[in-house]
Amino acid sequence: MPLRPLLCCGLRRLSRRSRLFIWLSIACVFLCAIVSSVFLVAGVRRFDIGKQIDDGAQGKDGVALLGHAYNINAAARQVQMSWLILGCGSLAIYRGVSSYSSRQCGRPNIAVDFYVDGATNASGSYDPAANLWSYAAQPARQFYIQASVEIQTVHLLEVTAWYGQDQQYAYPFDTYELDTFFRALTPDSGIDVPILFLRIADATNSFVATLEKDADVTTRSINNSTTTRARAVQYAFHRPALSQIFVVVLFVVNWLLTAVVLYIAVSAWEGLPMSEGVLVLPLSVILTIPALRALWVDAPAFGEHEPQIPSSPSSA
Repeated sequence: MPLRPLLCCGLRRLSRRSRLFIWLSIACVFLCAIVSSVFLVAGVRRFDIGKQIDDGAQGKDGVALLGHAYNINAAARQVQMSWLILGCGSLAIYRGVSSYSSRQCGRPNIAVDFYVDGATNASGSYDPAANLWSYAAQPARQFYIQASVEIQTVHLLEVTAWYGQDQQYAYPFDTYELDTFFRALTPDSGIDVPILFLRIADATNSFVATLEKDADVTTRSINNSTTTRARAVQYAFHRPALSQIFVVVLFVVNWLLTAVVLYIAVSAWEGLPMSEGVLVLPLSVILTIPALRALWVDAPAFGEHEPQIPSSPSSA
């Protein structure tokens, strides 16, 4: 017997309310699948990191930093970054293969010390003599040691007010600003090395990084005698669209459940007849709303009004 007639016959035997519930459930599943597919495809599309590096280098000589925001603490207004050190143009080492899928940049061929946000001590260093370069069996392939080609830094996010309230009140539409600058100096002579660009390739903890400013600046040297070149960058961290939609949907569902409980309370007050099963619904809603609230992506805790800033934040 064909499946379609059998399904139609089965649905006809159900009550009108049951059929409506089944069709609404199917429609919701399809709608969620379509929306999720669109945003997932947009989020996992292939990211050409080599093109981003080459666009920033623009055929110039210098060093560059490509960052990964691996920990964003909105409550403490901190972001932990891992910066990949690059050398571009004449300052790049090539071993017969392209480095990091870039045609212009690779590992630097000079030793460099990096100073972050006016620090007097180097926040990270790079020495080409301390790097491993190849396998014994595959001399054309580079051996990647992350600790030797990346530096770790901790940055404070800009603390501002959202209409007189804490920034987290705007969740899930809260935005956090990162302003930072780097200096690059040779460890022996203290000569400044041009930094071509600072880029955040990706972000985590349900945030997306958007570049706002990236420019050359000047600052005083360590002994305050001469001016040196530096690179400043400004980024905005905001929630991805998929997380915002997910939270808004759960928010609407919470208030719909609240409205149902209010309707039951008003009906009972007016003396309208109701079945005993309906009277159990308010209790289930009371237990359901906190569970739905816990599903919010990276949401602030209940009753949290002030950011919990640690007394001694760690620094890299």
